[in-house]
Amino acid sequence: MSSLLVHELEQQLRQLETQLAESFMQTVELLSTLVAAVERFYEGSHCRFIGYKAAEVARRLGLSEVEVFEIQVAGLLHDIGKIGYPDALLQKFPTEMTAEERHLYERHPELGWHILRKHSGLQTVAEIVLQHHERLDGSGFPRHLRGRQIHIGAAIIAVVDVFHNALYRRRREARYRHAAPTAPVPSPEEQQRYIQVLRHLEEKAGSVYHPAVVRTFIELVEEERRALGQRLLQAVAVNQLREGMVVAENYYTPYGLLVIAQGERLTSAMLPVLVRFAELGEIPHKLLVWV
Repeated sequence: MSSLLVHELEQQLRQLETQLAESFMQTVELLSTLVAAVERFYEGSHCRFIGYKAAEVARRLGLSEVEVFEIQVAGLLHDIGKIGYPDALLQKFPTEMTAEERHLYERHPELGWHILRKHSGLQTVAEIVLQHHERLDGSGFPRHLRGRQIHIGAAIIAVVDVFHNALYRRRREARYRHAAPTAPVPSPEEQQRYIQVLRHLEEKAGSVYHPAVVRTFIELVEEERRALGQRLLQAVAVNQLREGMVVAENYYTPYGLLVIAQGERLTSAMLPVLVRFAELGEIPHKLLVWV
C-alpha cells in the first residue's frame, strides 16, 4: 500500500472520528435542552451547574479526562427522567410530597437510565444517572447501594446536586419571579442557606456523602466565592466577553429558553454561541458580567 493511500485513509478516518464526535455532542446538547424544560423552579440552569461543577470536582480528584467528560455529561442529563412530570410535583421539595408523589419522584433516576442506555455511547453516563441519588449508608434510591458500590461520578453529582438544590431551588414565594442580578456578597438569607448546606455536607461526609468529594467541592466553591467578591459588575458587549467572566443575571430568549444562567462562568465554547444568539436578536448585545 502506497504512503499516499495510507495518508488518505488516515485523513478519512480522522474525518469520520470528527463527524462521530460532533454527532455525539449534538445528541448530548439535544438531550440537555430537553432536560432544561424541567428546570422552571430553579434560579438559573440546574443541569449546567451540576455538569460543570461535577466535572471540575472530578478533575481535581485526578480522574481521567474520559471520566471527567462522562461525569459532566451525566451531570447535564441527571434529571432527564423527570421529563413529563407534572408541575405540581416538580415545584415541590421532597419533604413536601405525598407518599404517592414521593414514589413517582424516586423513579426518575431509573427512568433516566432507561432513556440513556439506549445509546451505545452513553452506557456509563446512564449508570451514573441511575445512581445519583444513592448514599454511602444505603439510605438513597432506587437500589439502596452502599459505599464503593456507588460510581464515583454519581457520588460527585450527589454532593453538587444537594448544594444547588439548597441554594437555587426557588422558595415558594419566589417561584414565578425571574432572578435579578445579585451582588457578589449574598444576602443574609442566602448566606445562611450557604452556611447550612456546607455544614450539612461536612457533617454527613463519610456517612452519607463521599468524604473526598465533599472536601474537594467545598474547596472549589469557597475559592470561587472569594474570587467573585473581588470582581466588578460591568455591561460587556458579547463580542468582547472573555473566558472566566461570570454572568450576573439570567438571559432568556423571547420564547423563554434559558441561554445563559446567572453565576455561570464563561468558557471558550460558550463565547461564539452567545455571539450568535445576540446576532439573531435572541439576547442583548451587552451582558452584565462580573469581571
